Amino acid sequence: MSEFMMSQVQGLLAKVSDDLDKMNRTANATTDMLLGAINDLAANLFATQAILCVLLKDHPVDAAKVKAWIASQTGNAMEAPKAQMVVDQLLAAAKK
Repeated sequence: MSEFMMSQVQGLLAKVSDDLDKMNRTANATTDMLLGAINDLAANLFATQAILCVLLKDHPVDAAKVKAWIASQTGNAMEAPKAQMVVDQLLAAAKK
């Protein structure tokens, strides 16, 4: 391989290396942003659950009615099993 071709290959390899480094930095920044958003969402959810638990102590609700509402919104109670589970968890936490 000629000297000229070798320098072309080295130049292209350097460009690929730079591009990979930029992609890595972009991916890291995106990951940091997403983790921050997830942390904010978790804090918001936790605070909302705390408020609900305090309110539910003073204003109890019927779990069956809440689950029926979920079923009416989804069209099928089995489509939202996690929501059904959270209802039980929140109502149990409110009793403590």
